[in-house]
Amino acid sequence: MRIAAFCDFYDDAPRPLQLVIRARPGELDWTQTIYIPVSGPFVPFEPEDFGDLPGVSVLLEDLVLPKMPWADGETLDSPEHASVKIIGILLSQIAHRHGNVEDTQQLVVQMADVEEVLKYERNR
Repeated sequence: MRIAAFCDFYDDAPRPLQLVIRARPGELDWTQTIYIPVSGPFVPFEPEDFGDLPGVSVLLEDLVLPKMPWADGETLDSPEHASVKIIGILLSQIAHRHGNVEDTQQLVVQMADVEEVLKYERNR
């Protein structure tokens, strides 16, 4: 799986606007939630990189905060992992909305939605 950011200039500086998650055919389990790191720096993703791969948009309601333990038994809320920002994507919800997603190889997440979810995390 490859995670990259589509960036554009915003207030005279490049800013990531979308996260693009590329998966190989059959790599995504559409009955599960996948967790991805959203801390930069991000690999840049150019408009021509979108190509003709089948993809879907990930909506704000498809994003969740993780409640999974690390291998060492600590949770993501532990101070040791405070710099690691991770969000979950409800693949089953996307599959239910779109129907046949087996050929989908690209997920596009708006950074504004990621920031909204992480802002919610800070306010808890």
